[in-house]
Amino acid sequence: MTSISPEELSALVDHERGLVSRRIYADPEIYRLELEQVFARCWLYLAHESQLPNPGDYVSAFMGEEPVFVVRNRQGKVNAFVNSCPHCGSLVCRADAGNTTSFLCTNHARTYDLDGKQMGAPDDSQAGLPPVAQVDSYKGLIFGVFDPDAPSLDEYLGDMRWGLDLLLEQGDMIAVPGVVRWQMDANWKFAADNAIGDMYHGNITHRSAKLAGHGAGRGIDINTPEGRRAALQGLGRPGFTVVTEYGHGFNADYLRDDFDPDAPAAYWRKDPEVQKRMGPLRNRVARANENVFPNLFVNSGSRELMLRNPLGPAKMEIWKTTLVDRNASPEAVRAQLNNSNRHFGPAGMFEMDDGENWDQSTDGTRGIVARRNDLNYTMGIGYGLIVDDELGPPRVEVAYNEHAQLWMYRCWAEFMAAPSWRHLREHHSKPQPGMVL
Repeated sequence: MTSISPEELSALVDHERGLVSRRIYADPEIYRLELEQVFARCWLYLAHESQLPNPGDYVSAFMGEEPVFVVRNRQGKVNAFVNSCPHCGSLVCRADAGNTTSFLCTNHARTYDLDGKQMGAPDDSQAGLPPVAQVDSYKGLIFGVFDPDAPSLDEYLGDMRWGLDLLLEQGDMIAVPGVVRWQMDANWKFAADNAIGDMYHGNITHRSAKLAGHGAGRGIDINTPEGRRAALQGLGRPGFTVVTEYGHGFNADYLRDDFDPDAPAAYWRKDPEVQKRMGPLRNRVARANENVFPNLFVNSGSRELMLRNPLGPAKMEIWKTTLVDRNASPEAVRAQLNNSNRHFGPAGMFEMDDGENWDQSTDGTRGIVARRNDLNYTMGIGYGLIVDDELGPPRVEVAYNEHAQLWMYRCWAEFMAAPSWRHLREHHSKPQPGMVL
């Protein structure tokens, strides 16, 4: 039982004044409650369907700190189970990925089939592997949720599906083999904060990478004094911000006038079928940084899925999966993978910059005196008018702001304080046309 009341939890985020308590990043009790109220309650990304093409294919994953595995059964259905033997608690799936006919606990040789049932045992649900309550997918992205009372995946994602399609409708997307993993000494929420809406940090955080020629400019020539000033000052980056129910959101850049449609990785933009699926607004988007609440980062430009799995208040492990178009030319795939690997990942030029920031921000929440002062998220507050039209979901036609970050924390507080999914569905925040963030 927690000693923190729902009223105290709600007060940790003051969305009207744009203030967020530093306690939410460093307090061990809040973290333990977070595992229960957020990670055991939300739909969480598990794998891509292309990683499980055949019966018996499986991948290991985590839901919060809970080890799970995902497997395709003999009938083609995707199942997910807690990776723990009901008898002694040992792992029954010890590999990252593979193909099998059953799962063996090496402690006492209890064996489980692809539907989680103990082989050779009476038909007793207590003898089977604990299942993930609901498993579903959206255009290849497999999600699971522990709470049987959670809404459907479609309802949970809501308008965020429009944003995910910025990536998923680029072609017949499949996962590149292998998941890249690394750890950072940072709270997972700082990474989610960065993913959902921080468009303005790059001008200082990634200055050296930009001056070296990486990600400098979406058309800006950094070899000229004017280009360097534009890259470092964030000029020429019109875009918009989207927030949705249940804490999801993203920022998107519009394409610049000097965008090169003949670049190898831009081939899909000239496909009439893709253009039709995207529609007029999405066709204008250069790329979007997105966060599916709580911890899935999606970058539509470099085609990356990055899970930020919590390992404690001050540590997380990041799992990166890169998507490519099954029908793309080898040249286009190579260009995309080169950009992806140079951008994010343990050796990515931007990733190292971001990780250092998140590490320092986490340290900045631990001090006794520092924690008396809330973090300030007031950029643009009171000016974020949500517009709604037939082109896309309700959005704010400004890219540089803190609306999405503050929205995420607002929804985080609602999850933390809500006694049930029923209560959350009835009382959670919803963006409305005409609302001012």
